Amino acid sequence: MCGGCGGAPPDWAAELVRGPRRRSAVARRLSELMARDRVDAFPSGWTVRAATGSTVLCRTYDELVAAVSRRTGIAPDIVSAAGLGAEHAQPR
Repeated sequence: MCGGCGGAPPDWAAELVRGPRRRSAVARRLSELMARDRVDAFPSGWTVRAATGSTVLCRTYDELVAAVSRRTGIAPDIVSAAGLGAEHAQPR
């Protein structure tokens, strides 16, 4: 049953991705990394949709980064930085 778990799991990035505008911005930035797939935001997470119609539900930012990384072949740290945007990128 969807929603039976009582809420989303803890997410270290919650402060950075909370709210519809931030969540949508993350979805837009990560969608730009993918050729055919798309990331969509919803109130408690994201979906990663393939051109074939398959969908992965991501409840935390790390789940989203892992899904996008698997589909693109881009390293997770690069995907994470891209999703959070330049204002939150860590210096290397």
